[in-house]
Amino acid sequence: MDAGTAHPRRSRADAETKDQIVLVKYAAALHATYQIRTLAERAIREGKQLVLLVPRGFRPASSLQLLIANNPDLIRIEAR
Repeated sequence: MDAGTAHPRRSRADAETKDQIVLVKYAAALHATYQIRTLAERAIREGKQLVLLVPRGFRPASSLQLLIANNPDLIRIEAR
């Protein structure tokens, strides 16, 4: 692919409220992916909290644990 015609990468949330960005993931484990990191940065800029809705029994991978530990008030995990 020609670098001059490449499209910028984007991340999209599943839902938003005035104080939350919500991302729904149906996975047993989750890493700090590009999508999660980008939405977390956006949440910081907009003064919101990133909420990850995950299934019961979910375990965050070490990269996601580190991101949460470095930003404890930014990311919240809700098991459903």
